[in-house]
Amino acid sequence: MAIDKKGNLSQFAADYVRQEILQGRFKHKEKIVEQELAEKLGMSRGPVREALKILMHEGFVEYEANKGCTVTLLSPKEAYEIFFLRGSLEKIALELCDGHLLKDCIFLMEEALEGMICEDELGEMPRLVSCDELFHKQILKSGQMERLIKLWESMSPMNGAMFLTARNSRNNSAMNELLKEKYAVNGPTSTYEIHKELLEVIKMGDLEKSKQALDNHYQATGERIYRIGMKLENKELFFS
Repeated sequence: MAIDKKGNLSQFAADYVRQEILQGRFKHKEKIVEQELAEKLGMSRGPVREALKILMHEGFVEYEANKGCTVTLLSPKEAYEIFFLRGSLEKIALELCDGHLLKDCIFLMEEALEGMICEDELGEMPRLVSCDELFHKQILKSGQMERLIKLWESMSPMNGAMFLTARNSRNNSAMNELLKEKYAVNGPTSTYEIHKELLEVIKMGDLEKSKQALDNHYQATGERIYRIGMKLENKELFFS
């Protein structure tokens, strides 16, 4: 990545660290040292400090007094709430357009799917996050309500952290097998397959089936993350 001298240094630093986290080069619980990062990026510690604040808001890092910043995941409860809220807003948009998305929006969703095929194979997490954002935003645009779109976009900064948390839950193979057996959590697993299945339902134009598909898309993932997280933390499950 090259720094645009006219651009915002803190945003550049945030973009750099975010990409490193999504690509797995900064690991979960790894400490991020301000001075080391500043020297690597050729800037002072001020912009780096501001960048870490941005990433804290997005759910990528957490700060602890006397310890500094470390890479983190969303808590099971946080992840479930974001999945639930995003899905709820998208269902409202579907109701506003009576389940019939705009033709231009369908085209862009198909374009996003094409991007997901390549990125699933390459494992390019930042690009997958962008494709997911493009895909789901078309549902909101079809509702043609600006305030609804802005409300949905207010959660967009946490989309990358959601992907990271979801990937972490999928990678826990032993726990996933337990959940499949006990809770029948199953279905397509790649980002492309999951979204292709969702789009096929939405394109039919049946409002209730589309809303149910969105529930399955968001809540199934959110509940899986919650259950895995609670099991790993040895806590009582909220979903019973």
